[in-house]
Amino acid sequence: MELRHLHYFVALAEEASFSRAAERLHLAQPSLSQQIRQLERELGAVLVDRSARPVQLTRAGRRLLEDAHAVLAQLDQTARAVGRAGRGELDQLRVGYPAGGLYDLLLPALRAFRAAHPEAGLLLRPVPPGDQDRVLAGGAVDVVVSRVTRPVADAGLVVRDLRAERLVAVLPAAHPLAGAPQVALADLADEPFVMFPRRTDPVVFDRYLQACLAAGFSPRIDHEAVDAQGLALLVATGSGVALTGDGLALHLPGLVRRPLAPPVEVARIAAVWSREAPPRLLAPFVDLLARHAEGAAQR
Repeated sequence: MELRHLHYFVALAEEASFSRAAERLHLAQPSLSQQIRQLERELGAVLVDRSARPVQLTRAGRRLLEDAHAVLAQLDQTARAVGRAGRGELDQLRVGYPAGGLYDLLLPALRAFRAAHPEAGLLLRPVPPGDQDRVLAGGAVDVVVSRVTRPVADAGLVVRDLRAERLVAVLPAAHPLAGAPQVALADLADEPFVMFPRRTDPVVFDRYLQACLAAGFSPRIDHEAVDAQGLALLVATGSGVALTGDGLALHLPGLVRRPLAPPVEVARIAAVWSREAPPRLLAPFVDLLARHAEGAAQR
């Protein structure tokens, strides 16, 4: 596959017409059609329903379009970064973070970093659970701030521990325990639970389950939520209670978060980066993360 094929395909998908896409690309229409057929042969899939008016993408075509946008955006970003580096312009730090979480740590650290390095560029990228090794190895980010639930086996990675992640109870605002400063996990034994699917992060899911079993009950999971926003909505509407790490950002009218007593640690929060040629700005950023994590722990 060549990059020009992706450009041609994206133009066709956006214009929904071979003639308009060819005009936009300054190509003859037969040439564009030939290039798209060549791309289909290389991928072994039909990407475009040519019989539809306007032209429509097949299921395979829609999937390719998602990734094509990401590939072209990354290429553009890389080209601009290389150009800036060649001109001796701004440094850039690329930070990976778990979607929906750790804002209590990331936000103050990023603010302090911005104040200390106003000339630096920042790129923030959400990293799915378990993907930190892959995105670091692929060079997509310089550092990942994430939950670490098992020892990092890759000797090429550096791990700096920042703080514990502890469980909190997420309750509807009308729940009888919503006004309590702390909640005993055993007090939730008879409640319906809202949980993330186990496939999202099996290790963390199992630790939630083990915490409930240690408190004397097995949680009755009535609803599953694929992301933090869905979990918050289900709890706020009274569908059940939930357990999350204390770094997950859940802010909706109609729900409250309460720490557990006694506290239950489910993971460690750490900064992870590659030993190979770390960028100049990495060390000061990780130091800021550690400082704010320590301050939060003391508070």
